[in-house]
Amino acid sequence: MNIVIAGGQTKADFLISMFKKEKHNIVVINDSYEYAEYLSKKHHIDVIVGDATSPFILNGASIENFDIIIAITPSDTDNLMICQLGKKLLNIHKSVASVENPKNVLYFNSLGVDTALSATFLISKYIEKASILENVTRTIVTEFDSLSITTITVQDNTYVSNRSLSEIKLPSGISIGAILRNDKVIVPNGKSIIKPDDKILVITSSDMQKTAINLINSELKE
Repeated sequence: MNIVIAGGQTKADFLISMFKKEKHNIVVINDSYEYAEYLSKKHHIDVIVGDATSPFILNGASIENFDIIIAITPSDTDNLMICQLGKKLLNIHKSVASVENPKNVLYFNSLGVDTALSATFLISKYIEKASILENVTRTIVTEFDSLSITTITVQDNTYVSNRSLSEIKLPSGISIGAILRNDKVIVPNGKSIIKPDDKILVITSSDMQKTAINLINSELKE
């Protein structure tokens, strides 16, 4: 896999170590000459010194059509710009942004960032809620404890499988915000049909989360 890591210090250091173990091809861009030199010597890789929000720097990095761009600068605005430039300018397939302000997570998603991660809440909330997620669920909890966003992989012969949203008639307080099918994001309407192996983004109040997971994973009764 071809991966771009833009910005960051300790985060970049960790990611480079992890991706090198997996034998991925990595291009690193860092605006600090001193830290770029440190990363280059430690990991025995070339590091491009420059501002990754600059189209000139990105174009010169030879990263067109890469698989993933990861933006981990301290600035949410810069991370958003890097992800957008990577996808629109260089046709990078997926974008990941580190988000300092958890309120920006959904905003980033709406602007085309594939994955926006807020470390402030992810770790504690993931541990707190992991017991009800099992193998097919993953929870991203926003700054607001009253809201839960859960990704569920649809299994065959379950309550939502091969049915349209209008047929499913989810209880009040549970809604499906998006469908991911073969790397394509679908914004659903009443006619949208959910298929096995789809990943669906389920938005609920926190107290309805377990109900939603159980309902969606329940077997379809004939």
